[in-house]
Amino acid sequence: MPTTTPIPAGTQPTPGSADDRPQAPPLVVGADGSECGLRAVRWAAEEAVRRDAPLRIVHATPHHGHRGVAGSAPPELPRARGATAQAYTVVRHTAPSVAVTTEVVPGDPVAALLRAAEDAQLVVLGITTTGAADELVLASVAQRVAARSPRPVVVVPRSRSGGTGSRPHVAVIGLGEHEDDEPVALFAAEEALRTGRPLLVLHTRSDDGGEWAADSPRWAERWPDLRLTHTPVPGPTGGRVLAAACPTPLLAMTAGHGGLLHRPMDGLHRWLLRHCTSPMAFVPPVHRVTGKEPREEIIAVG
Repeated sequence: MPTTTPIPAGTQPTPGSADDRPQAPPLVVGADGSECGLRAVRWAAEEAVRRDAPLRIVHATPHHGHRGVAGSAPPELPRARGATAQAYTVVRHTAPSVAVTTEVVPGDPVAALLRAAEDAQLVVLGITTTGAADELVLASVAQRVAARSPRPVVVVPRSRSGGTGSRPHVAVIGLGEHEDDEPVALFAAEEALRTGRPLLVLHTRSDDGGEWAADSPRWAERWPDLRLTHTPVPGPTGGRVLAAACPTPLLAMTAGHGGLLHRPMDGLHRWLLRHCTSPMAFVPPVHRVTGKEPREEIIAVG
């Protein structure tokens, strides 16, 4: 059963609005006590303010529920509670008005986060980018959750070189099936409007297939208040995408459909997770909901 982390007196979760409006679904953020995890918590807290939504901090431990020596509490439990309490403190300092809860849940982190995603509107995870052995484990969690989540997943790197200033948000169109472009466009446009930033749309597919997402005037019709720029990126390697997009406050794309050898994500997505220093949003493809199997595509990663 989920365990709510004890909160000291006087620091209880902020109550929601007193009116009768239904509360928005929460944002879920994974907390592991690491530096990159806390960076993700800060990003999630700021996003919760923008969305006027509650925030749910989740820490999963496979040994939760197992008894220690002589029936004592498992030794992992104090560390898990410490990680969620630290994340709670970060939220209180970052966004005092956000309603926040913390949970320590049993089981594998990927499975726990996917369960939490079912009732959420967004999942936020931290990821490191230096390539150390222990960081590859964290990268695996973020990759597997982003590849299977029914909700968009934002992956926040440990560090970002320089600031983004007035740089635009970026949407990458054309990495999956034609039908996958619309969810990416909707997500990216709404995020850009929430932050008051412009949006740069990178078109990686030369054949637009008549889809509205590849048509600049139709974007303007749907979002007349959105400042838009469209740029073609033919032959979308990872390096070309980063050169055209970064640094950016947020890089949005479809989560893809996996590659050969049952890998959870396409090669380009895996490459970007290792090399991108800006937050990345992976939007679930349409086939994840409909059950339709997309055709295989091969995209260069270098």
